[in-house]
Amino acid sequence: MAKQKKEIGKVTLSGPELDAQLPHDAEILRIASQYAEFEKQVDQQVNEWLSKVELRHLSGSEKSAYLKKLGHRPLTNEDLATLVLLYGSDAQKQFISAFEDAKTKLTARLAKTANLGLVLKQAGVNYNTYYNRVGKPDLWKPNEMIEIMTVLKRLKL
Repeated sequence: MAKQKKEIGKVTLSGPELDAQLPHDAEILRIASQYAEFEKQVDQQVNEWLSKVELRHLSGSEKSAYLKKLGHRPLTNEDLATLVLLYGSDAQKQFISAFEDAKTKLTARLAKTANLGLVLKQAGVNYNTYYNRVGKPDLWKPNEMIEIMTVLKRLKL
């Protein structure tokens, strides 16, 4: 008996569906680009916020959180989001939630993308990284999102 390969029904975008997706793609790219700039702007405020924050709000062990608070360890994206949600303005908090939403939209968009391997290769994202991001969309980094959306736009996929 020959083994039969079971095809997974992957929906791909084409024609009018792709045209309808383009504004959403542009929004994901815009939010990712703005978030990269946002990280640079918030860096100045982070030092002030770190002096106020309790160690339990920073990710990692207690010792690791202490080193982050002193500035000896880099903050993760999760730490940055936590600090903004604790001490940031309402506009900054809305921006964090918009970025989280854009990560989820990117994951859903890539699930519908034909030639995913080509897109990932040209964007410089390896398969392991992609599969980790699909499982946990919160792991997407702004520069990865920008690269992928740029490739999708260029290839018109």
